[in-house]
Amino acid sequence: MRCSAWSSLAISVCSALVLAVPAAGHITVSQLEVLAHAHSRHPEDFEADEPMLVETISGLTLADTRRATEYWSRAHDQGAGPEVEAEPGRVYLSKTWHGRSRLDGDLDVETHALLSAALDSLMTEQVRSTPREDLDDASVRRARALAELARRYLDAPGTPRDRGNRPHLTVVIDWDTLTGAHSGGLCELTDGIIISQQTARRLACDARVCRMLTGPEGEILDLGRSVRTATPAQWRALGVRDRECQFPGCGYSWHWCDAHHIESWLDGGLSDLCNLCLLCRHHHTLVHEGGWTLGGSPGAWTLTRPDGTVLANAPP
Repeated sequence: MRCSAWSSLAISVCSALVLAVPAAGHITVSQLEVLAHAHSRHPEDFEADEPMLVETISGLTLADTRRATEYWSRAHDQGAGPEVEAEPGRVYLSKTWHGRSRLDGDLDVETHALLSAALDSLMTEQVRSTPREDLDDASVRRARALAELARRYLDAPGTPRDRGNRPHLTVVIDWDTLTGAHSGGLCELTDGIIISQQTARRLACDARVCRMLTGPEGEILDLGRSVRTATPAQWRALGVRDRECQFPGCGYSWHWCDAHHIESWLDGGLSDLCNLCLLCRHHHTLVHEGGWTLGGSPGAWTLTRPDGTVLANAPP
């Protein structure tokens, strides 16, 4: 149904219900829109049951109004002939401006329940590990939970491989740009989105780095072996030692963290435990791209703000 047709129907049904509101009690505009949707599914049955429906939803919350009208609609669906095949869900992910993208879609009930349960679980982790005054609003937490859901899937042992390679985020960058020798070289994701040198260095802090030498015309001359900056054994040791993000006041568990090099291995720093600490993705970004500086040693980390002032040591 076109938006204009739906709007006309909603206005028509809402107008018809206005006279019933004083007798039935308080009904919001949002509840009237729910009734309009129920009317579109079974117009004749709706006209017969309208007084009962109005009385039923009067004073209910919007969520309970949806539940009540959905039960009414389903009861009439059963007598409406063969069940219509459910419309498949659709999800759209499109690029916008400045490296951003937009996620939109329409999901069936089961898919919505699965996704909602997964995101709610990850959002609960954020709430439990973050002081109340530092919590972002729900939409920000949900976006972080979605990103974490993707990361954990890609990191899972059972994730399907493509010719021996696990699917993951891939960055193509000139070596001199990665090491900081200059900032004007190639630095982008495989889909062509350009990222900053600081972002690439942050991603390389806890990633597999593969050397690919190319000739002057771009032809591939040599593929070197991947080098992992933190081994599985080091990850377990970091989890036991740090347990959570080492940024002062942050309580994100190690599952949400990256292994950050105090002295970047790109600058010659070693991948030893004494040169590694856990930082959640938000604070890892601050250190690499927000002008913060992390120094010190395990148990006595020091963080310096972009203005040069020093924060207290991270909690034990």
